[in-house]
Amino acid sequence: MQMDQRIQFLTDERGARLAYSRIGAGSPIVRTAPWLSHLDLEWQVTAIRSFYEAIAQRHSVIRYDSQGCGLSDWTRAEFTLAFEVALLERLVDKLNLERFAIFGYGAGGPIAIAYAAQHPERVSNLVLFGTSASPEHLDAGRDVPQVLKALMVDRWELASRLIADLHAPQADGMTLQAIAAMYRQASTGANVVKATEALIYGANVSELAANLEVPSTVIHRLHDSTCPYRAGRELAARLRHGCLVPLSGSAHLPYLGETAPVLAAIAQALGDEVIQDLQPGANSNPSGSCAAQPNARAGVILAQENVNYPAQSSGRDSQDQFYEGSDADLSGPDGLGFKVAEDDAAAEMTETRAIFRCEGEYWTLAYAGDTLRIKDSRGMRYIAQLLRYPGREFHASELEMRSESSAVTSFAARPQVRMSEDELSDAGLHSDNPADAGEMLDPRAKGAYRRRLHELRAFLEEAKALGNVERALELEEEISFLTRELSRAVGLGGRDRRAASVAQRSRINVTRAIRRSIEKIRQHHPALGAHLTTRVKTGLQCVYRDRTHNMQWDL
Repeated sequence: MQMDQRIQFLTDERGARLAYSRIGAGSPIVRTAPWLSHLDLEWQVTAIRSFYEAIAQRHSVIRYDSQGCGLSDWTRAEFTLAFEVALLERLVDKLNLERFAIFGYGAGGPIAIAYAAQHPERVSNLVLFGTSASPEHLDAGRDVPQVLKALMVDRWELASRLIADLHAPQADGMTLQAIAAMYRQASTGANVVKATEALIYGANVSELAANLEVPSTVIHRLHDSTCPYRAGRELAARLRHGCLVPLSGSAHLPYLGETAPVLAAIAQALGDEVIQDLQPGANSNPSGSCAAQPNARAGVILAQENVNYPAQSSGRDSQDQFYEGSDADLSGPDGLGFKVAEDDAAAEMTETRAIFRCEGEYWTLAYAGDTLRIKDSRGMRYIAQLLRYPGREFHASELEMRSESSAVTSFAARPQVRMSEDELSDAGLHSDNPADAGEMLDPRAKGAYRRRLHELRAFLEEAKALGNVERALELEEEISFLTRELSRAVGLGGRDRRAASVAQRSRINVTRAIRRSIEKIRQHHPALGAHLTTRVKTGLQCVYRDRTHNMQWDL
């Protein structure tokens, strides 16, 4: 059932506005501010909207954009966990919420924990997804990687695409582009860096979690591509009244991938009956229900006995399990209390097993008993992506986007090479009519940008009149950002700039890169070159088809 959200604003004593929305009816559940959000743009992404509408069938769902992003004011001086908790306090007081549940994912997890620790009498349930209690449990450690920080500040458009791909590694191209566009328009790169340093790499709520008296559910995907599963496991083990619901999958965002088990886990944590039609064809009843097994012994797998858990499983065949903390028995090779199957990556290679693995600047390829190493290139990354998902068709532009995100250390802009018709013909390609991909910004977006600029300029004049230099500088930064966005989309005389035919350019670039890489492989390994030539299809839609379905690639 589709619902229309009503966006409202809360203004603090400084005049800074906080945007929030509320849908549904019933007991309230507040989604804390994640890493980035945009109430309006989120509602235009089908996956996000459907996720919150499902929860709103039983509850009043409240979402808000933190100050510094989305529809809230972007001018912000303080980026701390305490500031985020104060925003949440102000909002729930404004809405007169005496008792409510909190849902926090990603960077919103520490905010939820900190608020619940300070106001346990107001929080009925704490539901956490894909988050951690300490930056020590993240693969990147305590600091934002310098290359990523520089990219977010200098080339936010490219960085937003990279991070969207990391958050949604298996999303289709359209959804991936929608998430990237939402990230890009939600804030400035400078604000994103500050928020990332403060809320992901700077927030440590381990001690607060250990003393928390609120019933808590930690939901974590086993192969989360951004926040490792061990971070969720450690968080659940620390929570005094917490439990862990592991789910298969790799998407970092709760509304992507198999969402039905996530929604079912949330429903059971809140004491609801599980809605069976959350996602057609999906299992909407995760085996791990914290409410269903209140007396379960910690560390015991309740879903199924004698589970053989592969250390490097793809996640698609993993059984969803349930553990209860905080005294969970985390013994064993993987700290899960049960035996982890031995890694078979070093198993003896057979004719149905091959290697196509990137190791630094070179790729190690092994097939039919012969091994070679080839220097990294875009074509090699495109091929690897196709091998990773045999039978799945990828749009050429999606392959380009995923390839850029897989090479974090090489973000130089790709030169726009103009190819003549003769060159295209030599490459076995042809160009279509120079159609375009429409306006760079739709009328609604341009109107919103212009209205916001008008408001900001009025605020700027007021700040200058009051002699508030700090406020004026913040406003000028946001005005500069929005002006650049509009100037990219509007040419001389106010005419809309047309986006180039991205699809055709991607088709040409990807096809050419893949063919060059396969030809290079064929020169040194004829058998593997022949295998790829006959099984890799290029064009607007690219795919690797293994007709025998018995080839196993070690990627």
